[in-house]
Amino acid sequence: MALYSAANVDFGGRYDMRRPPDVWRLDPRIAADAQLTSFYYANNQFDRGHLTRREDMEYGATRMQALVSAADTCHWTNCTPQHAQFNQNKQLWQGIERHLLEGAVELQSFRAQVITGPIFDAGDPSWSKYPEIQYPVKFWKVVAALTDAGRLFATANILDQSAVIEKLGIEKAREVPFGVFKTFQVPISEVERLTQLTFNGGPLKKPFSLTTVDPLASAILNMPKKPGGRSTRALGVDSSPAWRQLDALESMTVPS
Repeated sequence: MALYSAANVDFGGRYDMRRPPDVWRLDPRIAADAQLTSFYYANNQFDRGHLTRREDMEYGATRMQALVSAADTCHWTNCTPQHAQFNQNKQLWQGIERHLLEGAVELQSFRAQVITGPIFDAGDPSWSKYPEIQYPVKFWKVVAALTDAGRLFATANILDQSAVIEKLGIEKAREVPFGVFKTFQVPISEVERLTQLTFNGGPLKKPFSLTTVDPLASAILNMPKKPGGRSTRALGVDSSPAWRQLDALESMTVPS
């Protein structure tokens, strides 16, 4: 599975296209036996969850280029097991990008960088049919863009599917109450702590941390780095004041 998937999003050349069926394929840059493919998604409630959204790539100089770009998101290297009720929920997880990228900006000129990935943890569960393969239960998203005034900002969110899986399992389809979905807005430094990635902006020769343009910067706590192999659940991270649980997208902190 990918550590992260990164995309430049340009709504200036975006096409409004009807979505064809997803056709997933191997990434030719990586050995086939190192990719988690369709076998893991059979006879369970796992969806083939896009990291980079197909919709974010529906742009290009021509409609054909936009179709090719969008279809490129259907490589297994952009796919992570997500519970169907989690992946198909359009109110929060899928709604985060729609709210930030489509509802809060001028679409004709909007550009952003969207980076998405799973949080891998030593305590992650595995499916009984393939006990040697663990799957992540938390996912993160970092979005960097310009405000209408031309000021850079970046924001981070984490969504947790563990409650969905604990309540419903992955063997059978059932209805899921909205309340079991947990979506948090977190400081970018929290994503850095949990993934050991670093998010920078600016020129390569003189980068600066995106944490300095994070609207939640004031909520950053002085937390220790995640010890190697230790469970994030043991750290009680989602009970931290730095993790702001969202009950609606309108409660997200964004630049004024």
